Amino acid sequence: MNTSNAWRGSRRGRNEPAKAARPSCSAGSRILAAIEEATEVLRSGGLGSARSTVRNYKIQPAARGYKAEDVQRVRELLGTSRAVLAGYLGVNIDTVRSWEQGRRLPQPIASRFLSEIESDPPYWRRRIGQNMHES
Repeated sequence: MNTSNAWRGSRRGRNEPAKAARPSCSAGSRILAAIEEATEVLRSGGLGSARSTVRNYKIQPAARGYKAEDVQRVRELLGTSRAVLAGYLGVNIDTVRSWEQGRRLPQPIASRFLSEIESDPPYWRRRIGQNMHES
């Protein structure tokens, strides 16, 4: 039987070839080479587009902290019950109750939503699908 170095059968199947040797480059060298190649492609305009678009967006600052009386005021602006507000915000009614009683503060995402509601209550009343005042 002829055994060559190209075929090894210790852990692989007998007819499976040995893996080719890797170049002795470090991972960092390969990453730098890829970055240099990408830079060259971009400089040569080789991405198929002769023009690029850059957009700037202004992100509003974080919503202010809402205290108990603020949460209740926003809910009253909507003319909804705690249950309706909780359902719309995706929280439990007990969470809204604890906000309004001052036991907990709304999380930043809830404060952002309350701020949006406060900025245009009629819009949000329409979105919620409620009348001006619940009975």
